[in-house]
Amino acid sequence: MIRPIRIELRRSNATTVALLLIVIGGLVLATMYGFWRGQWLRFGYAQTTTMFILVPLALAGGAALGRRDRRAHTEDLMNSTGRPGWQRTLPAMSALGIGVAVAHLLVLAVGAILIAVPGSYLGLRGFAAPLIDVLILIGAAWTGVAAGRRWSSALLPPALAAGVLVLQFGAQAVSVDPNRLQNLSLMIIYPPDAPWETVSTPALLGRLALAAGLLLAGVLLAAGRSWPRRAGAGAALAAGVAGLLLITAPGPAGRWQIDPAAHRLVCADGTPQVCVAAVHEHLLPHVTTEARRALAAIAKLPNAPTRAVEVRLDTPGVHDSEQWQRKAPEPGTVHFALNPDPDTGQDPDVADSIAMGGGMWWNGCGANIDDKAMSVVGAWLLGTETVRMWDPVFGDMFASRTEAAVRDGVRALRALPEREQLRRVTAVRDAAARCERELMPILTGEAAS
Repeated sequence: MIRPIRIELRRSNATTVALLLIVIGGLVLATMYGFWRGQWLRFGYAQTTTMFILVPLALAGGAALGRRDRRAHTEDLMNSTGRPGWQRTLPAMSALGIGVAVAHLLVLAVGAILIAVPGSYLGLRGFAAPLIDVLILIGAAWTGVAAGRRWSSALLPPALAAGVLVLQFGAQAVSVDPNRLQNLSLMIIYPPDAPWETVSTPALLGRLALAAGLLLAGVLLAAGRSWPRRAGAGAALAAGVAGLLLITAPGPAGRWQIDPAAHRLVCADGTPQVCVAAVHEHLLPHVTTEARRALAAIAKLPNAPTRAVEVRLDTPGVHDSEQWQRKAPEPGTVHFALNPDPDTGQDPDVADSIAMGGGMWWNGCGANIDDKAMSVVGAWLLGTETVRMWDPVFGDMFASRTEAAVRDGVRALRALPEREQLRRVTAVRDAAARCERELMPILTGEAAS
């Protein structure tokens, strides 16, 4: 059996399909590099989204291979042999299955190496979705081969690919609200809200059901022309699609779950204590330096925090910034969020975000905080003219909106006697801890504090 498969790897389109999957999958992942750089679970999501286009390509490649005998006018000769149909088809299907599997696993291996070399988190669960996707690709390729053997039209491969793409686009456009029909799209349209979120078990089981349906349908259709086998193939495919639709709950809550290994805290040696989620452990040396610099600055205030911890959600996020700012820190602890710059892989605003408002930026009070007053306090504590609040999408968030006002506020604050400066900054910190919204009047002396 090995020799026929080797021959098919050379004479069939298995190598061409594999190269096409590598190129397309690699290009999609390259365009999303800023999103998943150094983040293993996010890389898994990014690779899973490529299935949107890779499955139609595998299906079309299989259909082209299935048409080979009729296209070469050798179908009657092949059917005249005494071997069953599945034996005649098995080498070609095996070669194509090996090709698409190696292509997807090669892209996975390259991504794993890029993430592991700098010491980033690489958990076992992150392999689950790509490995199931390999089975889906093999099943799609085999179903395409079987379809090509049944219908020899040259329009079949592009028609199959276009049909699956249209089906997925239609599933995404069904409704603005999440519903189960959207599960038909192999692109997970709700990305993870945090780097410690991974594909949920129900979502994996739904995709595994689709993989089983495709594999069984391809095998049964290729095995023979009898009606029972055709009916069994149709039932298997329908069951696989039904599993994809019904097993996974719609919306982000059904797609994602917390990976405990990535979510756990990892702390740096020494004091003050600085801790990050394990998925960000590779950032800990830089974060520790910046966090301790901020904690030393905040220590000018009475009852200052002595510990800095990355803010983490205990449930999958829903892409609402309010949920992050309602996570209250423990007493004596200041929270901070990490948003690495995709160009450098580091977060440039760790110290600034911790010093904001004297450690009150992530104080559990929610959004609508007086960011101007918070920024003035942060800059005053750090001895700078302003603060840098970085967002990976928008860059320096406050630069154009409040930078001039912050600089003016810092200069006005530093013009006061030192004891009055400390009193006003402490008053702002205490008011922010009480979740008061109007803080700038306290800094300017326009309000009682």
